[in-house]
Amino acid sequence: MIAALRGQFVQWHDESNTLWLDVSGVTYELIVPAFASDWVAQHEAGSELHLFTYYHVAERSPKPLVIGFPRLVEREFFRKFIEVPDVGPVKAVRALTRPVSEIAGWVEAEDVKALQQLPGIGVRLAQTIVARLHGKLVQEALLRDEVDGAAAVATPDLRDDAVAALVQLQYGRREAESVVDAVLLSRTQIEGLEELLRVVLEQQAPAG
Repeated sequence: MIAALRGQFVQWHDESNTLWLDVSGVTYELIVPAFASDWVAQHEAGSELHLFTYYHVAERSPKPLVIGFPRLVEREFFRKFIEVPDVGPVKAVRALTRPVSEIAGWVEAEDVKALQQLPGIGVRLAQTIVARLHGKLVQEALLRDEVDGAAAVATPDLRDDAVAALVQLQYGRREAESVVDAVLLSRTQIEGLEELLRVVLEQQAPAG
């Protein structure tokens, strides 16, 4: 299993979404999902790239497939995605034309119609994806894509600290996790623990 590759960027083939990467004199051909093509385009030939990879060999094809992702969390999303029946690595990599955070957000919102925008995802498969992955992609849905020109992710510490604070306020842990995740999904610009707790408590306050 090839978990990651670090090497020199040789060339990018936009039509096939394939990247050539020279790793110590060996040139690997990687397929990079369309959502990451802009990330590739930010780099020039000769620059060093580090990609997290998923290595796949089909039973009927002797040619291995190496799929590359800029971030580990994107590869882990991919591994969850291909566990859905009728979504194999080939179909999955073709479907990922939108950012992982957006797709995960659709799943968590049970938005079957939005998922059908992805190539090769029909209504039945979209329903299956929601049924299998709903509730399992909260962290992916909280990803921040291209913040100030650099990819970032909502820090787990912020979420964990907020949950711990609510537990001290006599919330059950599951309830605390649920309300914190809901706020983080709906408010992408939360900057700190104090603001996060304020929003949670405002939303939990009785109406009237």
